[in-house]
Amino acid sequence: MLKSFPLLEEIHTVAFDFDGVFTDNKVWVDQDGRESVCCDRGDGLAFDLLRAFQRRGRPLPEFFILSKESNPVVQARARKLKLACHCAVDDKLDFMRGYLSVRFPGHADPFDGLVYLGNDLNDLPLIHHAGYSVVPADAHPLVRNTAHMVLEKRGGDGFVRAFIELLLGINQLSEVEIDDLVSDR
Repeated sequence: MLKSFPLLEEIHTVAFDFDGVFTDNKVWVDQDGRESVCCDRGDGLAFDLLRAFQRRGRPLPEFFILSKESNPVVQARARKLKLACHCAVDDKLDFMRGYLSVRFPGHADPFDGLVYLGNDLNDLPLIHHAGYSVVPADAHPLVRNTAHMVLEKRGGDGFVRAFIELLLGINQLSEVEIDDLVSDR
């Protein structure tokens, strides 16, 4: 679906699915039933860059994880990244309707400033309503065909970082500006 990537100033909320976005959509289960996932460390640097932008006076949207998963691993990763996390959400569209109506009461279309990152069929209802949607290269084919943008990165393999770098326009900064941001972490 062709639609220009929104300007940072036009975005009020960025919501991330967890599995298949922060992870490669795989899970390890040990003999006691404990689950583990693999996440990309580069995502942490990306969120550090976001906070460095914010400290320099750049207004940023609200960022959070919105996951159907109830496993504590999601909350643990969110804490590590210093992100809000809404877990065990079966109906993401319904959750977001309620969330945005409280945050933007009376707004004609609060979904307009929402960017949603998901990868699978249960993300489609919210992808259809979000002002802009971004998915990884390995998202379900129907999700890829519906999203506004498909990034080259796969879920759990630098996808979140690639999105944040795009959002911040990192590739348009000089090496000196990037050095300043990285040292401001």
